[in-house]
Amino acid sequence: MSVPVLMYHHVLPQSGFITSSVMEFEAQMRYLANNGYHTLSADEFLAYKKGELKVGKKSVLITFDDGWRDNYVYAFPVLKKYGLRATIFLVTGWIEAASEQVGAEFIPAPHSKAKAMASQNPGALFLNWDEVGKMREAGIDFHSHTHGHSDAYFGTLSLEQELAMCRQTLKRRLGFDDTHLCWPRGKYDKAAINAAKQAGYEILYTTKRGINRANGELEAIKRIGAKGDERWLAKTLAIYSNDILGGIYSLLKPN
Repeated sequence: MSVPVLMYHHVLPQSGFITSSVMEFEAQMRYLANNGYHTLSADEFLAYKKGELKVGKKSVLITFDDGWRDNYVYAFPVLKKYGLRATIFLVTGWIEAASEQVGAEFIPAPHSKAKAMASQNPGALFLNWDEVGKMREAGIDFHSHTHGHSDAYFGTLSLEQELAMCRQTLKRRLGFDDTHLCWPRGKYDKAAINAAKQAGYEILYTTKRGINRANGELEAIKRIGAKGDERWLAKTLAIYSNDILGGIYSLLKPN
């Protein structure tokens, strides 16, 4: 078997580029809950990959990238409603900047507009640590997505700084040494993998579509970009929970 890993970014009233609508997202989460799916924590997924934990056939890992504030406003209530877990990969520098503007009015901006406003109004667009704490208390996991996403909103960093500062910030803010890293935009090479391992990361997540067997291979976790409604989700889970079918489909549609 394989455990599918779903990849989300934004959840907003209207769907768009790397954005699920609230209606689509709720339909997908309702499908998972009504059909007996178990949403894994990131650490459970890691244990599964290492062969240390047996999971059921209807297991899935839900992930969000970046730490957009709409995850708290729109996605979090849906996850709580259906009793589902998720993992959010945080760009810690963005969360730090947003936390200096606690009380800023939330702006439900589509991705391109959000990026254009990010450096001037982070509190309106990104999660702050108070919101992270509330989500964490309800079972949402938080892990690393570098400190600045190589976007230079709040300064330019080397790869080594991106990795070290992200891990240090999570340790200071959330109290644990993180071992999960998601690559910004899915961009990495062998040198980047080596740097991540040197920084203390054990499992590395990509944007590549594919299957995830319990084979101990941790350098390139495959994920599936979410789109559409529950019909898309049902088809996708059926494909990527199956080693053979998912493997063939990954070759035909690698991204």
